[in-house]
Amino acid sequence: MRFWTGSSMLSAPERPADAGSAGQNGSVDLVLERRAGRTRLIHCRTRPPLLVQQALYPDDAAPDMAHVFLANPTGGLLQNDRHRIAVGVGVDARAHVTTQSATKVYTMPEGSAEQRVRINVASGGYLEYLPDPLIPYRDASLAQEVDIACEPGGALVFSDVITPGRVAMGESFRFRRLTNRLTVWGPGGPPVYREAFNLDPSAGNLTGTGVLGFGGRQGADDASTRTLGSMLIVCDSPCARSLLDEIRDALGQYPGVRAGASVLPDGNGVGVKMIGRDCASVQTTLKRVWSKARRELLGVAAPALRKY
Repeated sequence: MRFWTGSSMLSAPERPADAGSAGQNGSVDLVLERRAGRTRLIHCRTRPPLLVQQALYPDDAAPDMAHVFLANPTGGLLQNDRHRIAVGVGVDARAHVTTQSATKVYTMPEGSAEQRVRINVASGGYLEYLPDPLIPYRDASLAQEVDIACEPGGALVFSDVITPGRVAMGESFRFRRLTNRLTVWGPGGPPVYREAFNLDPSAGNLTGTGVLGFGGRQGADDASTRTLGSMLIVCDSPCARSLLDEIRDALGQYPGVRAGASVLPDGNGVGVKMIGRDCASVQTTLKRVWSKARRELLGVAAPALRKY
């Protein structure tokens, strides 16, 4: 299994800063393990502006599951920020990691921001990594890279939501560029799944056919609110096959969303992609997919958690 320790990730050479502000090299390194019948946060190292408080246990249906909130007093990513997040879940541990609120990618006259996420789940472990949506401001630029390693018998639910920007401020698709690279690594071997995209409004209409277009009749909704959502459920092959059928049956019930689901290569899980008329419709659909995954993997539904 490919495993990234906090020390190796944080000691990686830093990319030279672009012109403009120096930015912040924020980091979070978390290790969660099962001890005395409950998942404990046994290691937590942070570097501002990223912060983590103690683990919470608000889910009555899964009282042993640790809930960890990633906080950022700045509210998001500024020009030339480079954030690193590493989460490791041990054998038979169960954890839910999320952000305190939506992540804003602020206006950047020059330069760009970078965020790297490393996730490791051991055999028998279970992790939900479900950050709130990403909101890119005018002229924002962000490069995100995600690496996932999940041992056989472990499971992960990972989601990502990208909004068009501050819609109420007239900033839909006014960012400069959003790039994303995601890799799922197999046990001790090469990647079993890769995906990548580059959203650049200057290169063409992002709400057109083949990108974030809805297809069919035009003008039925406001394209400026179009939101991209994804969920990756990494699990063993038997669970993936049965979960796929449930998810596909459910996805057709949401008129505000165009969505699809498929089994990952070699049955390593299920991938779900969707385009929604707005952020709320995508978040609602993803929560229902999450709940189905939870019932399949844990035997309980998603909790009704409130952050605000």
